Amino acid sequence: MTVAFFRGLPLTLAFFSSLLSASAAAWTPNRRGHSGAKYGELANAPPYDIGLTDQNDMEYAVNIVLGGQNFTVLIDTGSTDLWVDMTGLDVQITNTTDLQTDSHYAVGDVKGNIAFAELRFGQYVIPSQAFVNATNVTSMPAGVQGLVGMAFETARIYETMEEKWGTEAANALGRGPMSNLIAQDRSVPGFFDLQLGRVSPFNDSEQHDNHLLIGQHLATASAVASAPKLERIDPYHWTIAMDGMNINGKPFTGWNKSGVAGIPPGKIAAVLDSGYSLSAWPNEVLDAVYGSIPGAVKFDGPIPGTPLPAKNNWVVPCNVSPNISFVFAGQEFFVHPFDVVVPIPQVTFTIDDITLTGNMGMCTNLFGSGDITTEFDILLGMGFLRNVYASFQYGDYTPPGMNITGQPPFVQMISVTDREAAYAEFMQLYEEKVVPGPPLIDPATYVKILKGINSLDDSLNSDSTANDSTASTPTPGSTSPAATYTSTGQNLEVAGAVAEDSSSKDSNNKYGAIALGLVGVNVVIGLIGLGLTLTLCIRSSRNKREARYKPLSLPKEDLATDAERGALYSD
Repeated sequence: MTVAFFRGLPLTLAFFSSLLSASAAAWTPNRRGHSGAKYGELANAPPYDIGLTDQNDMEYAVNIVLGGQNFTVLIDTGSTDLWVDMTGLDVQITNTTDLQTDSHYAVGDVKGNIAFAELRFGQYVIPSQAFVNATNVTSMPAGVQGLVGMAFETARIYETMEEKWGTEAANALGRGPMSNLIAQDRSVPGFFDLQLGRVSPFNDSEQHDNHLLIGQHLATASAVASAPKLERIDPYHWTIAMDGMNINGKPFTGWNKSGVAGIPPGKIAAVLDSGYSLSAWPNEVLDAVYGSIPGAVKFDGPIPGTPLPAKNNWVVPCNVSPNISFVFAGQEFFVHPFDVVVPIPQVTFTIDDITLTGNMGMCTNLFGSGDITTEFDILLGMGFLRNVYASFQYGDYTPPGMNITGQPPFVQMISVTDREAAYAEFMQLYEEKVVPGPPLIDPATYVKILKGINSLDDSLNSDSTANDSTASTPTPGSTSPAATYTSTGQNLEVAGAVAEDSSSKDSNNKYGAIALGLVGVNVVIGLIGLGLTLTLCIRSSRNKREARYKPLSLPKEDLATDAERGALYSD
């Protein structure tokens, strides 16, 4: 990694004056020295689709070149900063600082110092882009090399620079990548277009309709230019006013009014966030949507084996999906059933340090509940954005964007989901993939078993805590063997019996007690009746247990809901 020559300088005006001079020199026409374009130069050129990589419909990534190194980074309309993990890479840094940042995301944290390097983003080049050289990354998805934010200057880089160097320096040096690009030529509209695709549920090697364009529209989506302008109503996010939502063809009436100041009467503040996998809906909305499905059962806890939040989940029949849509400026945007209901091929139960995996499938909610703040009423993440082609326009935005003279930032959207075609695909998936798969467990039965197991788990944890002071310490490095229990009629057969030795005696006593407890409760009787094959994966130490996903809390008081029923997607 090339070390910048400014690192040892005090944080004075001389530092960012040098940076500004370097940036200006880089844009001298005869000295550019690279094949990348300046923003605005390609406004009339054929559309250039940068494209995205879809990682199981849970993450969307784009390729960039930073300091001469290739990175695949997540694309996030819910944040602004660019950060990368440069470990082991020779990134050519143009300048660096001793400014430290600590960014907190819905899931994960990133710490590091602010540095500068040339950024190549699609067909464009930014000679010196501020980014976070991430030296401490926690709870981010495996394999993530970084993240590029596509929102406004209300994030840590800008705030840190403004605090240490002042507003003028932050405006000049602390911009995010998109803000830097559009500043290169203010005579042309500054915008980017985004469409999140999906991995084919019929062939997971196929990806469809992942598009990212900067300053241009996809030829097949040119109609977006004439779509209604949905102006940004919050300076921190791509938040727009929503008319409402329909559930099975009928308006949802559970919202009393927006909790966001300044929202017009009858409107809801909705934030568009491409970095949020499961969305974040108020409990009353989630209950109205999934409670409209005949046979659906609510479970106010985590569903093992899924990334769902730890509360307010639903287990639903696999052949039915709610018909939901969102309305903006009178336009109705339908949501594909693939984004509403998700099949789980194998049920999973967790008891203390034991995981039980059954040979039966089920279906759950794919939208989730989460924090609702004073900045928005509902967060529409990937599950909504897969159903629209959206153009994010910056208008007359300049950092920090609190008081804009002229056109505020706005979003234009067109629908890419045909309701009837989507329903046909949903039923095709059910018939071709779900029906031939493992038998489906009844939602009410699954939730009943899950509640019983959780009660037993709580009891065992309580007993274990009481006994911790007298329990002997396991042999370091020891592991408990796995046993497979297969139900045949009313008997449990044990495959792979384990011989007891002195080093595992205490541990075996513990798990023996758990096994006896299992046999003695109605939960196991229910499992036997279902004919499940259960695999017990026993970990040797409670201290090695994987941390469960911690959901976002929802502080709003529950509002009265009206889960009106209508036509559903079903067979």
